[in-house]
Amino acid sequence: MAKPIIGIPAERRLVDGSYLNSVNQGEVAAVVKAGGVPVLIPTRESDLATNYSQLIDGLLLPGGVDVAPRFYGEEPLPKMAASDDRLDATEIALTNQAVTAGKPILGICRGTQVLNVALGGNLYQDIGTQVDHQTYQHSQKASFDQGTHYIDVAEGSLLQGIFQGQQHVLVNSLHHQAIKTPAPQLKITAKASDGIIECVESKDSNLIVAVQWHPELMFKEDALQFAIFEDFIERVKKA
Repeated sequence: MAKPIIGIPAERRLVDGSYLNSVNQGEVAAVVKAGGVPVLIPTRESDLATNYSQLIDGLLLPGGVDVAPRFYGEEPLPKMAASDDRLDATEIALTNQAVTAGKPILGICRGTQVLNVALGGNLYQDIGTQVDHQTYQHSQKASFDQGTHYIDVAEGSLLQGIFQGQQHVLVNSLHHQAIKTPAPQLKITAKASDGIIECVESKDSNLIVAVQWHPELMFKEDALQFAIFEDFIERVKKA
């Protein structure tokens, strides 16, 4: 059986005066180890989303810059960081194409936020200034391959199955935005105990699993984090 093709949208970065398309090496390595073939999607042209969607079997939405608030009907607040409207529009289009075609999606950090916005949800632009109670350190100072806070996983969720039944799991944390209101077709399946949403899944299928942390930075040392990628590839094979 041919290995599934996993599309990963690339972020544009300015390096030594030139713009380069880049993807986190951890995401590429995790997909390869799990049995998939990662394919870079090096475009910020949303009208090409249909073409790319036809080429891939599954979509991995990676981490990256902030999601521009205009895509969920808000104006930017002072703590908004860098964003890329064209990348947002492209990833939103890719998400909608994948959902329409019934192709599985794995969201990671920003990717989880893009997914939620694409499907009609909204975000906290900045946890520290918009959440009305004390939250954890969600932009950790520790090494990124280390977990720093726990999440509580919902009974009967896909994530609980991925984590071999465990419901209290240590994760890393590298974000200042987060899901505020989940999209109608998504359900919350994990939270930090400070209330921040850490995982959402499809309500009516197993096509979507999206996490707020970065398993691609932990998978080499943590089998539970690698299981997220193994599950994704299995979902793609069965779709």
